Amino acid sequence: MIKNVAILLLLVLNIEADAKWHLKKDKDDIKVYTRNVDGSSFLEFKAIMEVNNADLKQVLDVILDVENYDLLYADCINPVLLEKRGEYFDIHYIQTKGPFTVRDRDGIYKQTTEVNSEGNYAIVRLEPLPDYIEEKKNIVRMREGTGFWELIESDSNTVTITYQFHGEPGGNIPAVLANQFVVSHPFNTMRNLKLRLVNDK
Repeated sequence: MIKNVAILLLLVLNIEADAKWHLKKDKDDIKVYTRNVDGSSFLEFKAIMEVNNADLKQVLDVILDVENYDLLYADCINPVLLEKRGEYFDIHYIQTKGPFTVRDRDGIYKQTTEVNSEGNYAIVRLEPLPDYIEEKKNIVRMREGTGFWELIESDSNTVTITYQFHGEPGGNIPAVLANQFVVSHPFNTMRNLKLRLVNDK
């Protein structure tokens, strides 16, 4: 009995350890972490960076600029704004360019934004709507994938940005290849965001 309890405890501890974030890249003031997701072969990512001399509204304007997502999201092509209600709700379509012989992916996402009354905290949530429009030939539809952007502005005119996402790419793609993407994609996306902020100024 005691032995069984000990084995169960070890299994629980291993599961908790697997769920922890692991730093995979730390460069140009951008940190990218990944972690295992129960029941999935594909890792979840979280990228964090701070930008100085910017306010939350400036960062939010770039993140919500759907028509220019090819300038923000790494490997993104053909972004389309499908529906917009007010300033902080949209449904959009994006394609993601696949590497080598891997077919391109696409996805439709509902994007909702909440900003606190002080204007120094915002969260942008992404939820998949895979059947909102018909699937396209030779492109694999991503049917599962949720995440968010979180923005925190400090008194020193610095915005801390977190971009977190977990998706199932669908189709036939090796997990090893997809899990390389979950490091390069958020890193390059954060770098693009920083560049957009500099250029917009």
